[in-house]
Amino acid sequence: MSEIQRFDLQILRSLRRSRVRTEIVMYLYKIYPSPSYPADIARNTGMDPTNILGGLRGMGSRFDKSNSLIERGIVEKVELEGATYYRLSERGKSLIERLNMAPSR
Repeated sequence: MSEIQRFDLQILRSLRRSRVRTEIVMYLYKIYPSPSYPADIARNTGMDPTNILGGLRGMGSRFDKSNSLIERGIVEKVELEGATYYRLSERGKSLIERLNMAPSR
């Protein structure tokens, strides 16, 4: 198994273990390449803004930082006019497209 495949499996495991992370990724994929801010992501996914921040950056024991979307390279932080936004990374976009193309089992 290549290093890329192993990394992708770790990301998939991280997404499977968290509906919050999965919803964030799918929303950011839908609006790609536009960035969004946490409150907007929360509003559009119907989730609590604190959970959104936890999924993006990690927070306490519930959202392990090492499995956060930013740490995994799926989402990138974008600073625009003094505000922090988040956007699906190219790696994240590629992963989602490969998953969508994978045959169902």
